[in-house]
Amino acid sequence: MPHHDDYPLQLLPLQKLALQKISEARPHPEEGADVLTEQELLLSAQPTAMFLLDDAGRIRRVAGAWQDVTDVHPDDAVGMPMASLLRLPNTRYPEGLLTQQGSCDDAMLRAPTGPRRVRVVWNRQGRYVAGHLERLDVSARSTYEAEQVNQELTRELDEAVYCLGMSLDSWQSSHVERMVSLATRLAEALAFSPEQVKAVRWGAALHDVGKSRVPPEILWKSGALTPEEFEVMLHHPTWGLEIVEKMSFLPADVPAAVLHHHERYDGTGYPTGLAGENIPLTARIVAIADVFDALTSARSYKPAWSYQAATEHLIAGAGGQFDPWLVRVFVLDVLGFTHLQSRLDLHAHN
Repeated sequence: MPHHDDYPLQLLPLQKLALQKISEARPHPEEGADVLTEQELLLSAQPTAMFLLDDAGRIRRVAGAWQDVTDVHPDDAVGMPMASLLRLPNTRYPEGLLTQQGSCDDAMLRAPTGPRRVRVVWNRQGRYVAGHLERLDVSARSTYEAEQVNQELTRELDEAVYCLGMSLDSWQSSHVERMVSLATRLAEALAFSPEQVKAVRWGAALHDVGKSRVPPEILWKSGALTPEEFEVMLHHPTWGLEIVEKMSFLPADVPAAVLHHHERYDGTGYPTGLAGENIPLTARIVAIADVFDALTSARSYKPAWSYQAATEHLIAGAGGQFDPWLVRVFVLDVLGFTHLQSRLDLHAHN
């Protein structure tokens, strides 16, 4: 005859009844003794807050990480209406947890230390409802998934910003790509936060978007502009602002860079004539990257300058056209021309 261990599932209901009777017949441990059954030890290791409700929705028993999740002592929870502790979305009422089964990722727990969002799963078994709660603010998976979504949105916004900034023509797109790199490296050399670096990167990408409104015969003219044509060109920062200010997702420093990247440190720039540190920092950074790349790139009306010649232009313009401190950081930390440090220090003291 087979041993009874060969049929554990078939004998389980009878075994459970027998074990229950045996357990009830055992003498109770001495008062104050810290004795846990195997089942209690197993339940105490659960990462979620487990509960059992009666058919009126009152808590009959709790287990697992109940107190860690709810901040309510198990003894205080027994007899408490679950509805006084847990609030489901209005669409779940009037049945709530008393339906046959379900789950909800946006339930609100009214914990003594303050409300918190939890995930609740439940299942009705006859007259009782068994379920568990999980704190979403400590869920590694939910945190990871939220971060993945945020990173994907950031990548998509980056692509949208670059597509807009590079939409003029192939030369402009190459210019934008190079100066975005230069401006970003300068922001990183200044130990900007990731959000500040992003504002500089997007400001650099969009700095000339207003040129899309400049007539092509002026924008791509190979010779010198007439005074009237130059006057039209001076409007591109303002036109750029009109375009980007409708993009509510952009940090405030981005429209500032678009509008003010042609201001001069001495106050003689355009469109508003701001001077010194009144010029937004992102605009001062974009101005240096913009001019340096324009000088070192070949255009229809000039050959490309060497890095040395363009650097000399930045140093000569420090305090006039450019922020002298940013010129110093750009030359030493971005370009790596440390042999010019004494000249930059001398310039800073003059």
